Amino acid sequence: MNGRLDLLDLGVRAHILITGGTGFVGKHLQSELRRRGISFFCFSRDQFDLTRWEQAQAVFERNRHATALIHLAGFQAAGEFPGRHPAEQLFVNNLIHTHVLECWRRFIPQARLFALGSSCAYPTNAAKLTEPVLLDGPVHGSVYAYASTKRLLYTGILAYNDQYGLDGSFLIPATLFGEHDDFNPATAHVPGALIGKFVRAVREDLPEVEIWGDGSQVRDFLDVKEFVRALLLLLGRCQRDIVNVCPGAGTSIRELATIICEASGFRGELKFNPNRYVGIREKFLDSSRLREKYGLAVTPDIRAGIARTVAWGFENYTAMIERRKFADAPIAVG
Repeated sequence: MNGRLDLLDLGVRAHILITGGTGFVGKHLQSELRRRGISFFCFSRDQFDLTRWEQAQAVFERNRHATALIHLAGFQAAGEFPGRHPAEQLFVNNLIHTHVLECWRRFIPQARLFALGSSCAYPTNAAKLTEPVLLDGPVHGSVYAYASTKRLLYTGILAYNDQYGLDGSFLIPATLFGEHDDFNPATAHVPGALIGKFVRAVREDLPEVEIWGDGSQVRDFLDVKEFVRALLLLLGRCQRDIVNVCPGAGTSIRELATIICEASGFRGELKFNPNRYVGIREKFLDSSRLREKYGLAVTPDIRAGIARTVAWGFENYTAMIERRKFADAPIAVG
């Protein structure tokens, strides 16, 4: 493929291979690609298991005509999960990532690669979470194994770009939320966990909602639909780069809980528990490169996206409550 991949110009000539396309982000990406009439192929692990070399080769062989590769696949969950499964996350994710990188080189070297990073890969001692410092220090101990797999993925992209002349980029989003997210507190990120708790509290008339930490922790959050739109814009503009996709501002967990509480109509008590897992006290990504180099900005106002996701939770309550990200995860949403 010559020149830049611009989805708006290429139209039907674009074909995107998506790994992890049946997951949370992938479902929203599929919906947007269908809306735009862009060809894509995604698959479940039952169809092609990327931890198995022969199956990874098979799905890439099937999509030799791909003009872009969006790599979302991974073995991941939040909360206390990374601390309880560090070896599994190291083994599974490194298999997935190395297989995807090598298949990219062998079967679709013409495709531009965009891989999903994670803010947990940033060093805990960084004053500002800007892209150049990603590898400049140790990560938080609670996520050390998972974070190392994201760093290895980024390093792998650099290596394949350098040795084989490929065009791969690494996008690091703020913490995403939206429909089809994980809402189980045992495995969910904080927005999904809290939305699940508040929706359940309203539906079951519970007197209180427990919130981990004292509420002062600061994070950045992003509507998954806005992330998908930014991703597709970057697909036509970004080459061999690493980019934070984020609002560039933080929101306290107390403020997040208040927004979800108002959206859900909950009238009970908000019970903050400082004895539960909270991770790093303050963390949000710098958005300078996104704004200054690519002319893109995402809003720090999460109210509309939270309200839409809460409404979806009420409409899909049974499925939301019973869904477990992994077979051995607890169903309870308390």
